[in-house]
Amino acid sequence: MYINIEVALKFLYVLIILNVVFAVVVYAMKIKRLRRTRIERRFEVKAKDYLTYVLVNLEGKEPLHAPPFSLNKVEQEVMQERLNDMIENFTGTPREKCIELCKRLGLVQYHLDRLKKSSYSVKIDAAYHLGCMRVQEAVPPLLELLRTHKLNSSLFVIARSIAKCARDEQDVKEMVQILLRHNKGFYDLLVDMIKEADIDHGALFAEFIQRESNAFIQIGLCGLKDYTEPTVASAVYRLIDSPDGTIQYKAVEIYLKSVHFIPRNVVQKLLQHPMDEVRVLAVQAIADLKLVTYIDVMRNALLDESKRVSDASAKGLLLLGEEGIATLCGAAAEVRGSEHGKYLQMLIEEEIKSLSIQLHDLDKLTRYNSLTYHYEKTLDKSKRIYRVV
Repeated sequence: MYINIEVALKFLYVLIILNVVFAVVVYAMKIKRLRRTRIERRFEVKAKDYLTYVLVNLEGKEPLHAPPFSLNKVEQEVMQERLNDMIENFTGTPREKCIELCKRLGLVQYHLDRLKKSSYSVKIDAAYHLGCMRVQEAVPPLLELLRTHKLNSSLFVIARSIAKCARDEQDVKEMVQILLRHNKGFYDLLVDMIKEADIDHGALFAEFIQRESNAFIQIGLCGLKDYTEPTVASAVYRLIDSPDGTIQYKAVEIYLKSVHFIPRNVVQKLLQHPMDEVRVLAVQAIADLKLVTYIDVMRNALLDESKRVSDASAKGLLLLGEEGIATLCGAAAEVRGSEHGKYLQMLIEEEIKSLSIQLHDLDKLTRYNSLTYHYEKTLDKSKRIYRVV
């Protein structure tokens, strides 16, 4: 029993010692943080005039001068953060002058030296700051660091820095190639990083979709999704027949967003596609582009086996002027009494109700007049819906 009490007391003493050590460490960290905060506040006052001078002279021809006072380590870190923010927020001459000031202050060389040190955390911090400052000479060591780095969040810090510092497209391609070895499919993130590089992004994405690798094609398509030039439609057209369903869908989406007119053979191909998502995109594009010549196609799509396609076609016909509205009301009258007919009639009535409270808008008033007229004419002869004069 005495032995058990002795063990318990020893265990209690150990716990007390550990608690005291933990409290001391936490207190020391708090003191250190408070000290840093005081230094930062004093520096804000000390450097206020100098930072104003920098902002005022960013557009001028003269290079920015170094501050007329020395900087301790904490002050240097604060100055680095301020200059990083300016570089991120400005472009052209102001950005170049801030980068040149970083070189004059020795910040570029300081972080290049840190990148060569053995400490992992120091290397990652140096990589981040070199990326912010767009230091092109940092690309080779950053690529080497990326090649040997394991898959974690810091991997993307290094990759983004490479994109920001990239000297040309080749640097970006090499960065992408290294990241794709992890085979994790973070295509949108890669596109976001590529856009940080000072290169022709559209040309690079267009090159990627010409490759045989599905991964590069996915990146290219993700990068081109916000482009609307007809040349983009031509570039992605061949991918509409890709055996990969995801690539097919993205290619169709970009193609339909980039064209001003869709050839009939392409419309027929898309509306016979096995994926109903693709058929929906085709029907919506016809409506958005106001392609009245394809009203017959839209009418046929009303009978599509997918309710999503049928729904998109019905809503699309409402946007295709008098002829589209007349076609929808006529189709609804032909299948009156069936489940589909009831659905089409309900859709038309909801549209009439919605338009009736927006008659201050001339376009909505015109559609309301047309829709109520054709609805009364074909579907509801017993109930008068008077046209607005």
